[in-house]
Amino acid sequence: MKYKNLYNIIFSDNRSFRWKRHFLFWLAVFFYHLVRISIMIPTVNTMQSVLLLLQFTMIHAMIVNPVLTYSIVYFLIPKFFNRKKYLLFIVGILLVIVLMQSYYFIVNWFNINSAIRNAIGLSNGLLISTFKPAFIRAFGNPPLIFGLFLSLKTLKNWHLEQLKTETLAKENTHAELQLLKAQVHPHFLFNTLNNIYSFTLNQSPQAGVLVQKLSGMLSYMIHDCEASLVPLQKEIKLIQDYIGLEKVRYGNRLDMQLELEGNYENKMIAPLLMIPFVENCFKHGASIMRGPQWIKLRIDIKEDVLFFNLSNSKPPGVQQTNNTKKGLGLANVQKRLELIYPAKHLLLIESTVNTFTVDMQVSLQQKFATEQPFKMIPKLQPV
Repeated sequence: MKYKNLYNIIFSDNRSFRWKRHFLFWLAVFFYHLVRISIMIPTVNTMQSVLLLLQFTMIHAMIVNPVLTYSIVYFLIPKFFNRKKYLLFIVGILLVIVLMQSYYFIVNWFNINSAIRNAIGLSNGLLISTFKPAFIRAFGNPPLIFGLFLSLKTLKNWHLEQLKTETLAKENTHAELQLLKAQVHPHFLFNTLNNIYSFTLNQSPQAGVLVQKLSGMLSYMIHDCEASLVPLQKEIKLIQDYIGLEKVRYGNRLDMQLELEGNYENKMIAPLLMIPFVENCFKHGASIMRGPQWIKLRIDIKEDVLFFNLSNSKPPGVQQTNNTKKGLGLANVQKRLELIYPAKHLLLIESTVNTFTVDMQVSLQQKFATEQPFKMIPKLQPV
């Protein structure tokens, strides 16, 4: 909670934190000038000298610096500089400098105690040469304080923009996941329901098995996939159920081989990363081919890396690479991989005359340590 309050004071745009941030900044500026000026004046050992020190600090630090800083940061920059009105911006800067120098000239003449005047090198009179220290202060400390204030404000704005970018990326990822879920449903749902209907007409016990598989798939995709990470074993179960439903449709004319290697328990992965590739095999391969077809899927887990290799037969002459580029499902998966696993995944899609192949590697996370850093993925190797 303590660190959260500190973070809010530094970065939050909430008004209650904003005034605290400004107050703390100018309080630090006040103490900086208080120490710096106390070194310049005679020994501060009486109440009168303390009051003179505070008076001088307020006059030369806590009036000029905020006025200069706020007039440039909150007026000149947004009104002129950001709108590319550079001439008016320069004129405004010069006007601020003239006003600041006029202020210094007046307070130096009327408000400085003689002891302080002698200590900091000012003599009596209206000659400009007697006010050289004032010019040094005007072009020294105020620009320094202004530069520090602007730097902190720029850093805060940059950090908030980064947060907005990350939030937008997460929202886009979630939207793409919802679109992906909506796309997966209709491709096989209609045919699966027809198959179930035909089995029920024949009073086949297989109808109940198909209903159970379909119900489990839909429940998982609608509810469990709302999380950013899901158990890998549930993703694999989704693929197994999907293949089981499709095999009923194609029967003996489809040679479906599925191999699982490695320990996939207690591993976490982003939802619905593999199913679009599996669905693509049926949509662009088995569903448009006549005669025997084959699909080979191998999922291998080595330590914390998932190796996914999928290949399928396809009709000769069909340029599946072009279809893949146009397919929203696979395009969404590629975008999600880039967003969720930047530099932590490998994806290779290859289309030949008779086959279509997908090689993917994804860094997994432990179920009870989802905040740990991703491990580096080794070079992609054929499975």
